[in-house]
Amino acid sequence: MAKGNHCVTIDDNKWEALAGVVNGSRSAWIERQIDIVLNIEDEEAKLLQKIERLDNQLNVAKDKLCQIRQAKKERLEAANVFDECMISLNRLHENLGCIGRNQIRNIARKNDVPALELEEHCVSLGLNVVNFMEVPKR
Repeated sequence: MAKGNHCVTIDDNKWEALAGVVNGSRSAWIERQIDIVLNIEDEEAKLLQKIERLDNQLNVAKDKLCQIRQAKKERLEAANVFDECMISLNRLHENLGCIGRNQIRNIARKNDVPALELEEHCVSLGLNVVNFMEVPKR
C-alpha cells in the first residue's frame, strides 16, 4: 500500500507528550491506531507470526530435550556407571536380605544416576527389591 504525506493538526503539547509515551515513530503509532479504528488488522498475518514464534519455541524445547537425552544415554553407556551405587546396595542387601525403593532412590540421587535404571539393574542382578525399607540402626 502506498503512503503519502498528509497534514494533521495536533496540539504541540500533546505531540511532545506522545513522544514520551510511544516507542518509535509517532506517525507509525498513529497509523496503527487508525488501523484499529478501521478494523484493518490482518488476522492471517498475526496467526502466521504466532505459529512461527511457537514453532521456534517448540524446536528449541525439542533440541534441549534431545541434548538431555543424549547426555543421559552417554552417561549410562559409560562403563560401570552403577558400580559406586552397587557397593552400598549390595552391602544393604547382604545385611537385610532386601533393599527398598526408597534406599535405591536416595543412593541414585547421591550418585547422580537415574533411580529407575538403577532399580532395574538391581532386579536384573537378582536382588530382592521391596517398596520401602528402613535404614538399619547400629
